[in-house]
Amino acid sequence: MRRKFKIENVWIIDRSWLSRFADLLSTVSAVSFDVFDTALTRSVDTPIDVFAIVEEKLIQRHGALFSGYAEAREIAERTAREKAARHQKREIGFQEIVEALETQNPAFSQYRSEFFDTEMEAERECCFAVPEIKAAFDLCRDKGILVFFVSDMYLPETAIRNLLENAGYEAPELIVSCETGCAKWDGSQWPIVTQKWGNAEQILHIGDNEGSDVRTAQQAGLKTLIFKRARSNHRPGGPLTPAVLPFSRLLREKMLTLPPEGDDFDPTQLPAAQTMALLGASWGALVAGSYVRWIAERAQALGLSRIYFCARDGWLPQLAWHAAGLDKSTGIKTSYLYVSRRSLNFAAAAISCTPTHLSERALETLCNVFRSERLHDVLARADLLTLQPLVDDVTAQFGSLDRSISWHDGVHELKDCMQRHAQSIYPVLQSKLLGVLSYLCQEGMHEGKVGIVDVGWHGTMQASVRAALSNVGYEPMIYGLYAGLWPAAQRNRVRTGWMEASFWNDYQSFLSGYGLYNNVAIIENTFSSAEGTTLGYKQQGDQMVPILAAAAAPENQHETLIAPFQNAATNVIKSLFSGEIHNGVSSHDIAIDAAMMAINRLGLSPTTSEIAAIGSIRHSGDPSHATLTPIVRELTENPTTEKNIDLGHSDWIMGSALTALSQTDDAHRRHELAESFRSQLSHYDSRTLGQLK
Repeated sequence: MRRKFKIENVWIIDRSWLSRFADLLSTVSAVSFDVFDTALTRSVDTPIDVFAIVEEKLIQRHGALFSGYAEAREIAERTAREKAARHQKREIGFQEIVEALETQNPAFSQYRSEFFDTEMEAERECCFAVPEIKAAFDLCRDKGILVFFVSDMYLPETAIRNLLENAGYEAPELIVSCETGCAKWDGSQWPIVTQKWGNAEQILHIGDNEGSDVRTAQQAGLKTLIFKRARSNHRPGGPLTPAVLPFSRLLREKMLTLPPEGDDFDPTQLPAAQTMALLGASWGALVAGSYVRWIAERAQALGLSRIYFCARDGWLPQLAWHAAGLDKSTGIKTSYLYVSRRSLNFAAAAISCTPTHLSERALETLCNVFRSERLHDVLARADLLTLQPLVDDVTAQFGSLDRSISWHDGVHELKDCMQRHAQSIYPVLQSKLLGVLSYLCQEGMHEGKVGIVDVGWHGTMQASVRAALSNVGYEPMIYGLYAGLWPAAQRNRVRTGWMEASFWNDYQSFLSGYGLYNNVAIIENTFSSAEGTTLGYKQQGDQMVPILAAAAAPENQHETLIAPFQNAATNVIKSLFSGEIHNGVSSHDIAIDAAMMAINRLGLSPTTSEIAAIGSIRHSGDPSHATLTPIVRELTENPTTEKNIDLGHSDWIMGSALTALSQTDDAHRRHELAESFRSQLSHYDSRTLGQLK
């Protein structure tokens, strides 16, 4: 039998805040409460997700005409506010939003009467009373203290009163900005409050916003007590569709059910480890859960006898596979395969060489660099530092092994050096090939139809596995089941055999995949195991065992950031696949479209806490795992003094752009940066680009 988790049922009340509130009651005769994210909060990550619920309902009733309604609704509100500002109006009403919506979408006109009712239906489904505020409200009523509500909102007073009553606030008195034409945010609402309910010094106002609920209220003479516990995230970027709701609901449940810690606990501003755990329980559960469900479906359809989760990025998918019970439901055998680009690709390079000549493919593998790398690291990853004549030649050519090279600077000359020493390099490559072959055959990669699971992108490891096994007479039937494939994977298909991906395939435009591209480093690190990369293999008794590098990242990175994420992800996957429902999310919602929307939301519109937590993870993009830098280098380096910031060098483009803008105090420089970023990212959607200002 399914168990439903309701946020209210697992909420831990902040007794400390309630005590502070009670202590203030002796000094006042009235208490006012902000409404949204104070007296009421929503069960979704950000308030605009209500529009996604409305879109879902309208599509169910009227079909595809309303696909895109959520974004259209958001644009209509912005248009209505801009029009109101031109006429010096502080607030708008719902009808003004509808008028803007119809102007932009004439086909909506015949459904005008449904928009308000459907949005209110969605709000009633989402909104619930915040336990601390309901307790405070009841305490005031018990003591005979006047209580009322004040809201800056486009919904009419009758609608908000209905929401409050529906949540259990009996006979609420309130004033709303769209009715009075005044607002808390600029202080104009407070004279109306005091005129109606008494002396400012005798009123205590409770709200979540430092500006409209604290600063302007204090300027008007009211006492204030901030309440941050029910704050929402605000994500103005990335697509806004119903498919984002599973992520939105999972994250919101986990945020609001955290135990409150310290004064003024704010779930939108958490330490890195807590942020990673929240993301694991929402983003990780959806992305890893939908990925392994897709793997199971494809493996069964292809008739695979075994699946290999490739080190190190296959670690979380393997955990998710078992947490979802897919080992039992599919009956497919699984293994964890210790392979890496380093161990496989250098071995495969030997196949196309002769004892006296290195092929161009081998040279490309040996001299491959990611952006820019030290010569020492390029030689070390192929175990060539022991070849002293080669080292001397390279040093003579470049001056020092500490010299960095890139594809545009030094690679051609390094290839020439390598070719001159082909006779000494060839035995090293052959030794690697022998070790790889022994390990792959031991693990059964040469037998039957098997699948390999890896995050993917280009399929080079699969090509190397097939090449190594084919070179000794096997006919391997290997199927690559990846998280994503970029268009560059096309050129490898003749060597890889079957490849497909869950989130993005190589026949899809790279430019259209910018949401996933912003998540590459995030996926690689959150999916990854704690051990270092596989360097090669050695004989141990009658077994070939992997030789693993020491963990390249700081020792505590996995323990403090990655492990909390992975533990939370697998716990939620296990719970959902066992039939439990979390904040309206069931196992049926663990699907590729929901995962893609989660990927887009995190990658394109992260919160400052998410940037700080994920951005601090030290990531290696180079094949040797020798160079480690924070995913968002702007967190530790301030590049805003540079004339231009090239976002193409970032491991998380939007994380870097938003961080750089937040670090810039000078308005003119900020404007220059924002213009530059919008130009570099002109292929991004308008919602995402709208954050760059």
